[in-house]
Amino acid sequence: MADWRLKYDMARPENWPRTILHVDLDAFYTSVHQRDDSKLRGTPVAVAGRSRRAVVMGASYEARAYGVRSAMPLHEAMQLCPQLTVVPPDGPRYREASRLVHQIFRRFTSPELIEGIALDEAYLDVTARTRHGTSTAEDVARRVKFQVHTEVGLTASVGAATSKLVAKVASGTRKPDGLVLVLPGTESDFLAPLPVGVIPGLGPKTEERLHAMGLRTVGALAAYETQRLVQALGTNGAVLQRLAQGRDRQPVDGSRPAKTISAETTFENDVSDRGQLEDALRDLTDRVTERLKTDGVRARTVYVKLKLPDFRLVSRQVSRTSPTDDVETIFRAARSALEKSHVESRAVRLIGVGLSGLEHPDSDSLQQLNLFD
Repeated sequence: MADWRLKYDMARPENWPRTILHVDLDAFYTSVHQRDDSKLRGTPVAVAGRSRRAVVMGASYEARAYGVRSAMPLHEAMQLCPQLTVVPPDGPRYREASRLVHQIFRRFTSPELIEGIALDEAYLDVTARTRHGTSTAEDVARRVKFQVHTEVGLTASVGAATSKLVAKVASGTRKPDGLVLVLPGTESDFLAPLPVGVIPGLGPKTEERLHAMGLRTVGALAAYETQRLVQALGTNGAVLQRLAQGRDRQPVDGSRPAKTISAETTFENDVSDRGQLEDALRDLTDRVTERLKTDGVRARTVYVKLKLPDFRLVSRQVSRTSPTDDVETIFRAARSALEKSHVESRAVRLIGVGLSGLEHPDSDSLQQLNLFD
């Protein structure tokens, strides 16, 4: 593949109709622990719970060298890497690191042009800075990386392009600590040799269907006959093809809150005692409410997810007429959703609490609705 880390003089501001950065903090969860504990640096580390059913939440690059990956069962990770150091999740520490990084982002663009995807990932529209100033796309990307590293102690991989899609793909091609710029007009050439799985939002089942059709690269998908693609995949086929061709005009929108906030726990042994389930529900409610307040949003819908020993999922929800961030109100709604699940004395393997219908409390009328709800 060609080297897409372009020289300074090739990235002149006038060449960029839009300048979108995708910033991805490298091995975020484990990097925070390694930053704060010198004994963990340079060693394989995983973030996971302590139960025998725990899964890996994050793995350092040292652990990844042994095949350890996120979402892998912890016992499997320990078999692959017996010297693996396992540290428990620390949500407040991760959120604080993310907050500091977002403070840096706001030096380069306005808050409404910063779209956080997760604690460790965000899009920035820095068009104004590159179009009207002396900065280039490469300039801004390097300064973001430098300030995140020197002030927060973390490394980031950054992709810069004219669209969110291409910027995101670019940031993932040279991790960790990478910087990849894709010039206007070269988007399809950049994407063409990559596997179709790099397209954001393309699920494993769709990827399998594309492989069965002989479409393994983004370039092959981009050049495929549109009519046949739509016949095979429906209208989504045409959407995927546009993305494969690098055609994406989706704006960076920092005004939208996250769609959901959730937390879950897998029990070491199946639980059928109602008191234990409610204790777990209380802990999960505290966690999601803390995140709700950190993000400055409120929720209309509370849902509870249960996984039974046969891996069947049961989910129930309770919706309110107005959004709230009150922990007791959310807990009562979660307990009501648990009652609606009708699992009674059946054993439960996993329990989760989620919040959706998230809104920013940005009007007086919203405040009044909460008072009289």
